Amino acid sequence: MNSPKDILSLKKMAAEEQPNWRNCMLNFKAGALPISLALLGALTSATFAADYTARFSLDVREDNPKYRAAQIFAELVAEKTDGAVEIQLFPNSLLGGEAESAEGMRIGSVHMGILTSSVLAQWVPQLQVLDLPFVFESDEHVMSVSEPLTEALKQNFTDNGFHLLGFTPNGGRSLISKTQIADVADVAGKRMRVIQSPIHVALWEAAGANPVPIPAPEIYNSMQTGVIDLFDNTASNYLTSRFFEVAPYYTPLSHIYAIGTWVVADSWVQSLPEEHRAALQEAALEAQAAYAPLLAEADAAALQATVEQGSTIVEEFDRQAWVDRLSPVRERFAAEIPDAEPLLAIITEATPAE
Repeated sequence: MNSPKDILSLKKMAAEEQPNWRNCMLNFKAGALPISLALLGALTSATFAADYTARFSLDVREDNPKYRAAQIFAELVAEKTDGAVEIQLFPNSLLGGEAESAEGMRIGSVHMGILTSSVLAQWVPQLQVLDLPFVFESDEHVMSVSEPLTEALKQNFTDNGFHLLGFTPNGGRSLISKTQIADVADVAGKRMRVIQSPIHVALWEAAGANPVPIPAPEIYNSMQTGVIDLFDNTASNYLTSRFFEVAPYYTPLSHIYAIGTWVVADSWVQSLPEEHRAALQEAALEAQAAYAPLLAEADAAALQATVEQGSTIVEEFDRQAWVDRLSPVRERFAAEIPDAEPLLAIITEATPAE
């Protein structure tokens, strides 16, 4: 049996050892904390992972209004589906250019994009109507016909592997030249760069110019070296491609509007539950409505930036005189486009949105 003295000694030894046990427990907890947090993060990620993911192809940079519209769309889709559908954005043509993106949607490597209507016309020839001269009066006019045009063309897209979500303006094509252009007579005999399109070639032949098909990357050098005298493009490209350096005159004729077509791979859409498909359409309509003012603001800022660097915006010209001179081209090609008459009726009878 231990004596009282021995018992006191044992208690003292136990008391001296206690802090070491406490330190051991603290060290263990400290070491386990990162593991616990990592495990919690993994579990959280797994819990909230999207059920459906889509790759959204964009041919513009992150500072472009089109990218911002796609961002808004992605945010709205996530919100409306409680995170079940995730839209991943791929700017700067990371998934390919517009033609490659369209092909990608048909085989499933790309899920959605905002593509120029002319790119999709090989599958949906009715879209050629949107490329006719003087069909649209303004960005607001384009927005006002987006829903009825979408309804009229939706089945044509579905039949070719696409799901149509709507249309937005990508900017009006305006005249960019070395000398001031105001009247139709001002282009007579001049070498006009055109895209490789029968409509565009015929348009400028009717105006009295000499159309010269040239790829877009060669425009700057062609202007600089005198191969061409003028071309048409949008306000944003006038700034970003620095065309104002070789063509200081900009006439905002907007004779043809570049139309953005919001399309999704139909196979991907069909994989979604009905409520998510509805959310996709709702998000698209809201994002498209937000895009129009973003584009208008960006175009105005772009033109102002070129003016500050020496360009001249030609503001006095008779647009109706251009319409009267070139309308026979519209009528000629409209007669060759499937369903042109009812589609043009939708466009011409629309009241531009305020």
